[in-house]
Amino acid sequence: MEKQNNNNEEIPVQNKVKKELSEAKDFAKSLKLEEIKEGGWFVALLAKVVQSYDRNARAEYLQQKYPGLPADEIADKRISLAVKYATLAGGITGAATSLNQVAVLGTAGATVAVMAGAIGVEMIYLAHIQMRLILDLSVIYDLQLDADDPEDVMMVFGYALGVTPLDMVGKGVMNAAGAGTKYAVKKYISKGTLKSVQAFGRRIGIKILQRTIIKYAVPVASAAVGSSYNFIATKSVGKIAKSHFKNRGKVTEELRTLLSKRNLYSISFPAAVMYMIEVDGKMNAKEKQMYKAMLARMRFEEHTLDEFQRLISSEHNIIAAVKEIEDIEIRSSLIRVLALIAIYDGDFSGEEEAFLVKLANTLDVVIDIDELKRQSEEYKVIVKKSIGQKTSEATLKATKGVKNVATVTGSTVSNVLKKVVKRKK
Repeated sequence: MEKQNNNNEEIPVQNKVKKELSEAKDFAKSLKLEEIKEGGWFVALLAKVVQSYDRNARAEYLQQKYPGLPADEIADKRISLAVKYATLAGGITGAATSLNQVAVLGTAGATVAVMAGAIGVEMIYLAHIQMRLILDLSVIYDLQLDADDPEDVMMVFGYALGVTPLDMVGKGVMNAAGAGTKYAVKKYISKGTLKSVQAFGRRIGIKILQRTIIKYAVPVASAAVGSSYNFIATKSVGKIAKSHFKNRGKVTEELRTLLSKRNLYSISFPAAVMYMIEVDGKMNAKEKQMYKAMLARMRFEEHTLDEFQRLISSEHNIIAAVKEIEDIEIRSSLIRVLALIAIYDGDFSGEEEAFLVKLANTLDVVIDIDELKRQSEEYKVIVKKSIGQKTSEATLKATKGVKNVATVTGSTVSNVLKKVVKRKK
């Protein structure tokens, strides 16, 4: 299950599924009973899948496999393939499930029975397929996921299962901000953030275990139900992941025109952005998302985390550092990124305004604060109308909300960058 074979689609699908089910069985044997019952198996599997995922090799493979195809078409093909494997695995497992195994599912020993046989193995394999699908879609839409921060993968599973990811994101960000977590090039994750993310992962693991037991509870229908459930569940995960990554890409599309890995950036650039994010005493989920997207598109001079933390410890340090940026375009890009963040979270505070004006003056870049405020208020109103649905209606409404907000952001931000920020002549 760990090894990647970029030519594995040449192997007959049924043989490949059987082989990978066998690998999933080895992983199942390594789990402790408490990990299974309390959902920790999902967190452990996700860590294993993410760590073994070779993003660069996968990107090269997808480019060679689907030359010239648009991202949406490639995504649909990968979803269809994952659905095919998942559906076949459900049929194989259903056929292999004995009446004795199914009979035990209604007893107190259900968890042990599940993991001892084909049902538990298939549960792990299905989650593995879906995790890999999510990672593939992140590659297709050119979004760099942090191996130490599995929020994106968990959010997709959360929406698909009707488990609200808002708890994880909200609490995680609050803990991160409160503990002074700094998302520099090499990120440090606070214990509070890690704890809330893992707790959410365990909730997902419990939910998947419950659904696995239910879907195989009827002996005669096991094969058909297993296949049908896997088909629907994997297709749902794929659609949600596609919407999530596609629209998150739209949200940060302007960053592509502002930043390039061809440039070598001073660490003062992300430090200035982080300082503005935290100047009002909080870092919300949207600001965090934008910051991570920015880092994924930049290449930095050598530096230490201590140096980064020294810069963001005071406004004076930031101002002194950005003065050293000589490239006029990079100066302008920094102010544009700050304006982008001001709009993106729809909450342009007085502290952010004062810092942005001072930095723009320092870098000799003209910024229209009144226009920026107007755009921020306009975006705030639109966002409030677009989100706010309860997660009890999770899958469809959540993804629709993400899409609406992303579309609005793309046009709003584009206007901001054209109208608000100008270089002095």
